[in-house]
Amino acid sequence: MFLTIITFIVILGVLVFVHEFGHFIVAKLFGIKVEEFAFGFPPRLISWKKKGTVYAINAIPLGGYVKLLGEEEDSKSPDSFNHKKVRVRIAVVVAGVIMNFILAIVLMTIGFSIGMTPLVSDPANMVGTKESKVMVTYVYPNSPAAQAGISENNIINGFSSTTDLQQFTHSHLGQEVTVSLQADGKNKDLKIKLSNDINSPLGVGIVPITKVKQPVGQAFISSIKETGLAIGALFSFLGNIIKSFFTTGHAGAAAEGVVGPVGLFNFTAQAIKIGWIYVLQLVILLSINLGIVNILPFPALDGGKILFLALEGTFRRKVVRAEIENIIHLIGFALLILLFIAITFKDVKNFF
Repeated sequence: MFLTIITFIVILGVLVFVHEFGHFIVAKLFGIKVEEFAFGFPPRLISWKKKGTVYAINAIPLGGYVKLLGEEEDSKSPDSFNHKKVRVRIAVVVAGVIMNFILAIVLMTIGFSIGMTPLVSDPANMVGTKESKVMVTYVYPNSPAAQAGISENNIINGFSSTTDLQQFTHSHLGQEVTVSLQADGKNKDLKIKLSNDINSPLGVGIVPITKVKQPVGQAFISSIKETGLAIGALFSFLGNIIKSFFTTGHAGAAAEGVVGPVGLFNFTAQAIKIGWIYVLQLVILLSINLGIVNILPFPALDGGKILFLALEGTFRRKVVRAEIENIIHLIGFALLILLFIAITFKDVKNFF
């Protein structure tokens, strides 16, 4: 449990910090005064000031934030956010999202370099060295697998496909067999007496998983392609939720796939049990997801800010007064908090 908590905090901290670092570095690049750049949230532990910017390390390591001069208030300073051209301000806002996608590409390059299962692509269509195994997705109650101690997310070694495992169990109906299992990062051998049920001699649901290992250059190219495919798949998923809401009046079954911190904590715990490469894969997916959610044109999100800036650039003036815009973003933030609470409640309910 302790390892899961630490890993979970590190994952959230890195994802949000990288996002905020994107805003920070591009703001600095365009000469915008960064009043504060902090890792974590208050209370403050350590801080120092350099070239007009306060750098801080705070006690709650769940991300970070950047405070820009003139971002939320009107400033007459030439190095303030609100005095820069619209395209510059858009670049600063969108930089956080881009950094999340860059992080995904970098981590995926590492993953494919050491061997990782693709997020979206069919491994059969990818070049490189491939290693296939079978993972347990469900264990039937009172089955031979359940009695032997096999659980979800365990990996059964020695079989390159689900067909191989099915052929093996069907040819040993009612017999005692030895199965090599990977659980909690360790391998162990189990003696299991299979049932005579031809439909499920072992009593598990299984899926194939194939790790693809590539040279660094090819891994980088594959990572760019895979990130693009993952972005498209996640946008399609969000589109289905929105479509369900407008056609049926509710988010539908697609929304069941949406999780909050409790759900992410559970995913982290499961990933650690399977292996650290799957923790890396989880971070990649979450980084892409964070980028996509932030780019949505909703108040309080980066996409909402970009929308107002785009209107200002189109009409060459502020369409909405700064005070009104701040209120709209505040309302959007409140709605996001309510959604956050609702999703967390669903996660807790599902957990128990």
